[in-house]
Amino acid sequence: MAKLFGIIGDPVENSLSPAIHRLFFDQCGIDAEYRRFPAKKEELRERLRELRERNISGFNVTHPHKQAVIEFLDEIDLPAKEAGAVNTVVCKGGRWIGTNTDGTGFIASLKEHVPDIGRISTLIIGAGGAARAIYRALLEEGAKRIDVANRHPDRAAWMVERLNGGRAESRVMTLEDCERRLSGYGLVVQTTPVGMAPLDGRAPVSLRHLSDKALVIDIIYHPKETVFLREARRMGAKTANGLPMLLHQAAFAFQKWFGHLPDIAPVREKIDQILEERSC
Repeated sequence: MAKLFGIIGDPVENSLSPAIHRLFFDQCGIDAEYRRFPAKKEELRERLRELRERNISGFNVTHPHKQAVIEFLDEIDLPAKEAGAVNTVVCKGGRWIGTNTDGTGFIASLKEHVPDIGRISTLIIGAGGAARAIYRALLEEGAKRIDVANRHPDRAAWMVERLNGGRAESRVMTLEDCERRLSGYGLVVQTTPVGMAPLDGRAPVSLRHLSDKALVIDIIYHPKETVFLREARRMGAKTANGLPMLLHQAAFAFQKWFGHLPDIAPVREKIDQILEERSC
């Protein structure tokens, strides 16, 4: 009987995770299915109860449940605990164990552009679950300066205080303040939902002071080029969207479930095709 996997969130109808994991299953000859499980905030408890009854083998968690899901798990590992968010659940022996592969997925995608992460000054825009996972992962890679800008600076300050431990210089600032300081960063990472539906057509900050030497990453992957990335490209900066991070974090989730990493190269080509079709 095929093992059951899936993704839970709201919305999930446009999620690429089913296509990615089905390609991984085919590549590795695994008899499994991967489904979408839509659940609004008030439906989360009941939906998770249903998944336990169905003896699900593992699942991914997306917005808005990455934090709320934690109370329903039997255990969470250190990356999930420090990020305060779960994006992958491993179900074994009746126990649900939460982890977070967003950070490792981001680092793997970043290394496609930046071989020496420790030497680059970074600005993270946002302070949610993805931002925390990325901040933690950059610390683990030896980053020496990671500043954080957020609409609510107190939330960013809490994140830095919780995770930093004196390992890196970190300044917390408002979005307006970061706009004036952009010229000082070699890496800018946009982690908020601004730029995807229903907030497409908008950018979280203006990039008029951005250095043309910077690498700008928006973890949104649909649309392929957000307003934020378009503005960065016009300023002469190198840009990347969130698709590489999505693929790498999915591969690390797959590894948590099956014990080995799939090859993302052939999968990336097919997912690119899907995104092109959606853009038409």
